[in-house]
Amino acid sequence: MSENWVFYYDFNRCIGCHSCAVSCKNYHNRDPGVSQREREMADWRNVNHYESDEGDAFEEIPISTSCMHCHDAPCVDVCPVDIIEIREEDGIVTHDRPDCISCKQCLDACPYDAPTFSEAEDNKMSKCNLCLGQGTGSAHGQDKRETPEDGGVKPSCVDNCVGEAIKAGPEEEMLELASDEAVERFENGAHNQRVIVEPMRTGSEDVESLVDRVGEGN
Repeated sequence: MSENWVFYYDFNRCIGCHSCAVSCKNYHNRDPGVSQREREMADWRNVNHYESDEGDAFEEIPISTSCMHCHDAPCVDVCPVDIIEIREEDGIVTHDRPDCISCKQCLDACPYDAPTFSEAEDNKMSKCNLCLGQGTGSAHGQDKRETPEDGGVKPSCVDNCVGEAIKAGPEEEMLELASDEAVERFENGAHNQRVIVEPMRTGSEDVESLVDRVGEGN
């Protein structure tokens, strides 16, 4: 089993409170820009609300996303100055921010719209670092990510998730938390094995399709 860190989501437990996004912003002091729109675009974690079905079957489903630290991260391949890397020791995707040239090719390639750019921060890329460091550009060059049991810091979004819908850790540990169905779907290649997602327990629209819609702006 891989020691790479992955996110595990159970959206059946998500209540749409945005605590994950707010805690991420506070922990990393993320409040660049002067307008509300610019601040939202600079958020490392976002909660989007999607509508499913109509009439009595109508549901509003919250989907929380950030950088998924993909094992096949497309941002790495498109960066023209090679500042983005998938760390061998824990699979976390980090970047050497001072050398960013603000071309935004990483943003165009990311299926989750995770890279952010703000004029208030010199328009250089920043994104979720799984709390490997604290603050913009803090993860590059850090030692291997440790679990809380081994003295590491629990990711802020995980620590503050009211419904315990978000977990993060080594892939083997996250698969042990997941249901048999979620494990089967992950092993069969759901989301290119970038994130472990529980199936929806209610409603007619599968969470798989909703997660895939995040990067499409629907």
